Amino acid sequence: MNKLDTGKVYDDNSEKWLRMSPSSLSDFTARPFVFDACGVDLSGKSVLDIGCGEGYCARELKRRGAGEYLGIDLSEKMIAAACSQEVKEPLGIEYRQCNIVEFNPGKTFDLCIAVFLFNYLDVEEMTKTMSMVYRSLNADGSFIFAVPHPFFPFIDREDEAPFYFSSAGKNYFLDIDQQFQGEIWKRDGTPLHVQCVHKTLESYFSGLKSAGFNIMPEVTELTVTSDIAELEPEFFSPLLNQPLHLLFKVAK
Repeated sequence: MNKLDTGKVYDDNSEKWLRMSPSSLSDFTARPFVFDACGVDLSGKSVLDIGCGEGYCARELKRRGAGEYLGIDLSEKMIAAACSQEVKEPLGIEYRQCNIVEFNPGKTFDLCIAVFLFNYLDVEEMTKTMSMVYRSLNADGSFIFAVPHPFFPFIDREDEAPFYFSSAGKNYFLDIDQQFQGEIWKRDGTPLHVQCVHKTLESYFSGLKSAGFNIMPEVTELTVTSDIAELEPEFFSPLLNQPLHLLFKVAK
């Protein structure tokens, strides 16, 4: 599969992704830290959520007080799932299906989040999207995004639960923009197909700078900690202290 199949990947798996409580590995190892970075009380702040999927993060941030909320995703069926849940539990979230690389909101926001979006874009697409985010943030706005840790696919481990990207024969420095296939598991044993268009750590910093962000971002490396492992040792422990994700927070 190539990166043009991203919409199909999520169209085919939209029902598996829909959840009302944490279920996949990254719901424990990444998204809670995104929420914390956004703040416990968003006090009516407007939010642009790019790569919103079926709305899991959108629903949580609205419950934390977010005001105007716009979620964008490439997958028609993920947006349909998000809209269906909005009908069941009206929170005031607007969802739109479109290609984020071609998107222009035509308004500004206090906060933008992108949770595992950039691993589906190449460097040029990512930088273009970051530029859109910069233009779409208010003067004191913040951009928060999470991505797979660039080194994670190169760790010497088997392609197995609860998370992997296949990178056999690939080189960390030479294979930028190459796509790796992978899976991330839910705690019930269901695997979810994921993809990673490889970037180095430098790629993210260069992309932010090219987009106009001149303030040093806060960067947090995320892993399975001992506290997370204790929730279900058999599920979480294979990735204990492995570099799983990166969390960026940068002000305009």
